[in-house]
Amino acid sequence: MKINMTKFAMLALAALVTGFSLQSCSKSNPTDNPDPEPETEKIFAVGGLVLDPDGSYLFQHSTLSEGEISFLGKGANVTTQDPGFLAFMTKDGFYYSYKSGENTLSKYSYVNQKLQLVKVIPFVLADANRYNHQWIDQNNLLIYGYKGAYKIVNVENMTVVKEGKFDIPTKAGLTGPLIGFAELKDNKLHVGYWYGDEKYPDAIAKGKTNYATGTAYFAVFDYPAMNNPVYSEDNRSTSPGNDRNGVLKTFTYNDDLYIMTSPFEMISQNWDKPHGIYRIKKGTSVVDPTYFLNISEKLNGDPVLGGGYAGNGKLLVRRIRMDLALTWQSYGFGNVQEFHVVDMATGSLTKLDLPLVKGQPTAPNILANGGKVYFPVNTKKDNTGDIHIYSYDGAAGKMVKGIKVNDLDAVNGLFKVK
Repeated sequence: MKINMTKFAMLALAALVTGFSLQSCSKSNPTDNPDPEPETEKIFAVGGLVLDPDGSYLFQHSTLSEGEISFLGKGANVTTQDPGFLAFMTKDGFYYSYKSGENTLSKYSYVNQKLQLVKVIPFVLADANRYNHQWIDQNNLLIYGYKGAYKIVNVENMTVVKEGKFDIPTKAGLTGPLIGFAELKDNKLHVGYWYGDEKYPDAIAKGKTNYATGTAYFAVFDYPAMNNPVYSEDNRSTSPGNDRNGVLKTFTYNDDLYIMTSPFEMISQNWDKPHGIYRIKKGTSVVDPTYFLNISEKLNGDPVLGGGYAGNGKLLVRRIRMDLALTWQSYGFGNVQEFHVVDMATGSLTKLDLPLVKGQPTAPNILANGGKVYFPVNTKKDNTGDIHIYSYDGAAGKMVKGIKVNDLDAVNGLFKVK
């Protein structure tokens, strides 16, 4: 959407000029004098934003559950390798960065607190200023643009092994299809999409306009042939998935595929449709007409964006309090967010006992791994507060305060590296 891309550019500029009340960690480069990296195997990484001097940083660490890390004099400055919002793709100790503006895909390793280039290849993907990814298997990575072009890369030798465009119809007078997710399950590639209306018709909500039309669309293809599509649609929500790399789109529960919707202004902008969860049951290829979990109606109409499935039927979601988020900038830079746990068996929601926090909801800063969901709790405000990484354990039904993160203004990425 052109209107949202403009707003993001304005937001980025304003963040640098005003700081949005975020406190800078240092007046010197956090990695001016990095210490040698310990010989400990590290499997997680924290990615963050520093506003003064402006930059993006990565810090590998063996755990997110305890201890303390500082980005002052440590961590890799990845400002030039950052694909945007720290949306790296990680596997087996490597980082992959797709830069649509440069038409490149780069593979990096983390060595002595620096990202070291392993290989870079030309990578032209049509209409992919917004994109997503899906690991097909240990060596093959699917990257797809938000208008349906895709490539599959063998990351071992960094070669493109398959490319094309999803076989999804266009609609006269509308923009799209716009892809929200592509998920491989049971030898089927499930794709969710929606259409945009450049006329921005008035919403029911006073003074608001809609971009996304009021219907969610789905296509299921045989894989790897990528043929025999089965199409379905549902108008209880719109924008299945989202167009932000690394932000929660789908999860599997009881071997069925569940899909988050994201009609939020930062993604697809439809003020009349709720945020919720669709289902495609195992063994079927169409959206389940008997199931839709309306999350917004349980949260005073508020949106949710970002989260992770913790297993045992427990889903963590990030709520944006619209009674507090009065400006576009406050979505990511104001203390307007809460975390809730959805019980998939009952559909009930439970608010986690945390203060209001801030965080970029379109960044990959929530990580599901090993039956836990890790998420940043940034309470910084008016020269007080700090940042910790918390975890929610689905089996135990318990939240735990984890590692403290110092000398960052915001955590924009959490990664399982290997």
